[in-house]
Amino acid sequence: DDSQDLTLPIGVYIYELYAAYGSASNSVPDTAKPVIGQKIDGKDAETWIRDKALDNTKSILVIDRKMKELKLSLTKDENKSVESLTSSGWQQMQSTLEGHGVAKASFQTAYADYYTKYAKVFNALYGKDGSKAVSDTELKDYFEKNYTDFSYLVLPLYKTDSKGSTAVMTDAEKKTAEKEFDDYAAKIKSGDMTLRQAADAYKKSTKATEDPLQSDTAALGSDSNYPDNFKKLLEPLKTGEAATGELSGTYSLYLLVQKNDITKKTDDELKNSRSSLLSAMKGKEFADAVEKEAQSLTGVTLNDKAIESYSPSLFADAFTSSSEAASE
Repeated sequence: DDSQDLTLPIGVYIYELYAAYGSASNSVPDTAKPVIGQKIDGKDAETWIRDKALDNTKSILVIDRKMKELKLSLTKDENKSVESLTSSGWQQMQSTLEGHGVAKASFQTAYADYYTKYAKVFNALYGKDGSKAVSDTELKDYFEKNYTDFSYLVLPLYKTDSKGSTAVMTDAEKKTAEKEFDDYAAKIKSGDMTLRQAADAYKKSTKATEDPLQSDTAALGSDSNYPDNFKKLLEPLKTGEAATGELSGTYSLYLLVQKNDITKKTDDELKNSRSSLLSAMKGKEFADAVEKEAQSLTGVTLNDKAIESYSPSLFADAFTSSSEAASE
């Protein structure tokens, strides 16, 4: 019977405790207060961290079993990348982890080895010939429904003097500045100008050296790089339509945005970014399935005594000092 499970050293669990503490420090209601003592998802943080660490440790066994079921093994190149991922991660975390009894080999099992195998199993299941294979038609539909292709120009609504200090524009100055973009938008609407021509005209009027036109393809529903009022401006537009609007912040910006034809990007996306599109589409489903399996995993012997001897608060210092350093 080759279903014999991997035996995981306690260092793997300690690493998972450390990682779970890190997640907890970002998930507690008040990140300025100590983690232990707060609640996450209705559980006290200490219990939440212990549960998550145990589930994540069991997930390693789940993925190991799936590798065997699917008769997968890491290639020479994949093993090389595991080594280099381990080395770079270990450089950053060695002092914290070694101090708590985590050896480099345990770190490798829990970190680089796990994520490489996890991706391999995911691709084997959802890829071309997998049991949950996603067809190009499904991917195409997902991409065209969830992604937006757009281009935009940005006009700062503030002035910078020769010394480099900035001042907000007066309402009258703002109006004058905005008129340039509003005129471009009207011309684009009437078909007398393209956004490309507007960008060239704007470049000339500002004597800019760089091309001011920016373009991107993004899943705006889940993309945190763009502020909500940017998304609100873009969402109602039909393909080819342009609009102007203000993004307010410390210093406001005025935008001219145009929604492009997403279908022109599909072939390129399926050819060059199929696996990242696949994980955007099915990644959560897979992660949930692995977690569920880990929680109900049977036939696993736990060294409860060893597990109980490690408390999440061991890692309080590792995270408070780094968050304090970050906020200083």
